[in-house]
Amino acid sequence: MYRNIVFDLDGTLTDSGRGILASVTYALEKLGAPVPAPETLRLFVGPPLTGSFMKYCCMTEAQAAEGVRLFRERYVPIGWRENRVYPGIRPLMRELKNRGCRLYVATGKSRESALRVLEYFGLMSYLDGVAAPDPKEMHAEKAKLILSVCPDTADTVMVGDTMGDVEAAETAGADSVAVLYGYGAWTEAQLEKATFRADTVAALSMILLGEVPAEKGVFLSLEGLDGCGKTTQRDRVKEIMEDLGYETLLSREPGGCSISEEIRSLLLSVAHGEMTPTTEALLYAASRAQHVHDVIAPALRAGKAVICDRFVDSSVAYQGGGRSLGVETVSQYNEAGVHGCMPDVTVYFRIDHETSLRRRYSASAPDRMEQADAAFFARTERAFEQLAAENPNRFLVLDGRRTKEEVTAELQEKLPAFLTEKGLI
Repeated sequence: MYRNIVFDLDGTLTDSGRGILASVTYALEKLGAPVPAPETLRLFVGPPLTGSFMKYCCMTEAQAAEGVRLFRERYVPIGWRENRVYPGIRPLMRELKNRGCRLYVATGKSRESALRVLEYFGLMSYLDGVAAPDPKEMHAEKAKLILSVCPDTADTVMVGDTMGDVEAAETAGADSVAVLYGYGAWTEAQLEKATFRADTVAALSMILLGEVPAEKGVFLSLEGLDGCGKTTQRDRVKEIMEDLGYETLLSREPGGCSISEEIRSLLLSVAHGEMTPTTEALLYAASRAQHVHDVIAPALRAGKAVICDRFVDSSVAYQGGGRSLGVETVSQYNEAGVHGCMPDVTVYFRIDHETSLRRRYSASAPDRMEQADAAFFARTERAFEQLAAENPNRFLVLDGRRTKEEVTAELQEKLPAFLTEKGLI
C-alpha cells in the first residue's frame, strides 16, 4: 500500500462533465466561436482550460484567457455543482484514511473552485492537502503541483484520468494509476507508461487497498404537514445523494412494500371514518415494521441512501399530537417495528397548519387523514415543532412556505453541508 496518494479531481474523484462542458459551450457561444464535436469537447474535462482552448479551438493566449473568463461566468454560480462523486470513491478514500495513508488532490482547476467542490461534496475531510493553480496563473504544471503537497515522492502514487497525470507523476518521481472511467482519451502506448491502469473505481480500490470497501448506508426521512412540498422535493434529495456518490432507494410511508401498501389503503380510505386513534396508530406501526424489515434495513446494509417520504416522526406528530394519544405512547407503539432503524437525517419542511390546509385542499380531494379539523392539524404542527426542537442533530429544517425553486435552492445549499457536519458522508 502506498503511503501518499495524490488524486486528480475532475474525471477521477468526480464526474464533472455536465457543468464543465455546459460552461465551455457557454463561453464559446459568447465568443461566437464554433463548438467542437462532442468527442473533442469532452477533452476539456480535466486539463487546464487555457491550454484546451488553445489546442482544440485554435485560440491565441489572449483569446483563451477571455474564454476562461466567460467559462467562469457560468461555472462559478451554476456549473461547479453540476457534478457527481463517482460511486465507490467515498468508501475508498475513507478506508485509505483509516489505514493511515496521506491523501492529496492535485488539479488544474483554480484553487477556489477545487476547494468549493471538495467541501460541498464532502471529500475535503479525507484530504491532507490540495494543490491547485492561483487564479492568475495561465498554466498549471501538474508535476509542480504534486511536489508542492508531497515533496518526498517516495512511496507515492498519482491517480488520474489523463496522460498529463501520468507524465506529471513520472516527472515528480512517483508511480501512477491511469483511470479509464474518467474523461481521458488513452492510446495503448500511453497506458503502457502508467504503473497501473484501472477500468473502474473497484479496480482502483484493488490496486490501492487490495479490496473493495463497502459504502455505509444513509437513511433520510422527509417530514412536514401535508402541502409542505416534501414529495415535490423528494426527487431533488435523490439527485443530491446520487451526486454525492450513493446508490439511492426512494420509498414512502405508509407503504413501501406489498403488505404495507395494503395497510396504507386501509388507513387512508374515507370508508373507514370510524377507525379509532389507537387502531390508526397501531396500523401505522405495523406497516412500518414490515417496511423496515423488507425494504429499509436491507438497503442500508447494502450501502444505499434510503429516502423515505414520512417515517416514525409522522406517527408521533399525527397520532401522538394530532390524535392526542401522546408522544410517549406512540413512540412505544413503534419501538418494536422501528427496531433501532431511525433516520440519520430528517429533512423537515416547515409550514404552519393554515398554509398546509389551503395548499392541500386546492390540490385534490382529501383522504381520511386529511379530513380532520383545523385543531387536529394545529396539534400536529406543534408536535412536529417539538420534535425539531428536541432533535437538532437529526432535523434539517427548511422553510416550506417558500416557492418550489427557493426550497430547492435551500435544499441544495444545506443538505450536503448538514451531512458533512454530522460526519455521515
